[in-house]
Amino acid sequence: MQWIFRKINFIIAENKINFLISAVLLVGLGMIGCAKNQIIVPKITSEPTNQRLTGKFVWFDLFTHDLHSTSLFYESLFSWSFKETSSTEKIVKTILRDGVPIANAVYIKQKDPKVNASRWLSYISVEDVDRAAKLSVKNKGSVYLQPRDLKNRGRVAVVNDPQGAIFGLVTATGGDPLDTDFRANQFLGSELWTTDPDDALKFYNTLVGYEQKLIDIKADLKYRRLVVDDRFCAGLMKLPWDDVKPAWIPYISVKNTLETVEKAKKLGGKIIVEKDSAVQEGSIVIIADPSGAVFAIIQMSGIPKREDL
Repeated sequence: MQWIFRKINFIIAENKINFLISAVLLVGLGMIGCAKNQIIVPKITSEPTNQRLTGKFVWFDLFTHDLHSTSLFYESLFSWSFKETSSTEKIVKTILRDGVPIANAVYIKQKDPKVNASRWLSYISVEDVDRAAKLSVKNKGSVYLQPRDLKNRGRVAVVNDPQGAIFGLVTATGGDPLDTDFRANQFLGSELWTTDPDDALKFYNTLVGYEQKLIDIKADLKYRRLVVDDRFCAGLMKLPWDDVKPAWIPYISVKNTLETVEKAKKLGGKIIVEKDSAVQEGSIVIIADPSGAVFAIIQMSGIPKREDL
């Protein structure tokens, strides 16, 4: 996944939002509250695979202060459907692609209108959530949501790396979804924007075994793909801006970038970084949904085949 180093007037959520999300996770993931109101989340795989693809991003949660409008945005943009969970609180929906659960959308109350609290949270598959959380702390990261069991889902935790990028850990019940051919409107993984790529690589290598594979983007500029046993898992890039916080940004495949961009604009989305034809496989655009949560799209014609990754 490659994209353009271009200055933008958009700041990823301030550090204090991490604490807000930590508290919301306790509610949004059904960790607290009386049993009759407990939120029931879907399994990551409807049919057990009994395989653990360590390092793969296997689930995504969208935290938004406008659950209704944001749901309509993604329904229209990607033809996803949003289904109410088994909760009387009506604060969490399951996101489905062609009837298959791929994510959750969680309502959060925005306390400060000047601070964007909406964001996507990406979950990495690990063999042992408790061990991974301890490794994060040992290697200068921190834990926002302590490891715990979540019905249907498995063992989960939320941590951040030494530079402050927040992400989830999960050991899924029944195993991880297997790699398939890329299809439109599906998650491809996530990309880490960080202030210190070398330190980040060391951290994630210890955590999940990521190794880097350098590829040329354009003259004198290389991009880092993160792989485990030659299996592509994620991307890594150095932030070129001082006012943008480190973050994991989810990628979604589309059939046509330009058409998706125009549609996103009409639906109330904001284009953060436009495509750059000067960059190899430059059919990538960074978008913020109407509530401010940031994600990337990439045109399928620019996605290498899995065997080439």
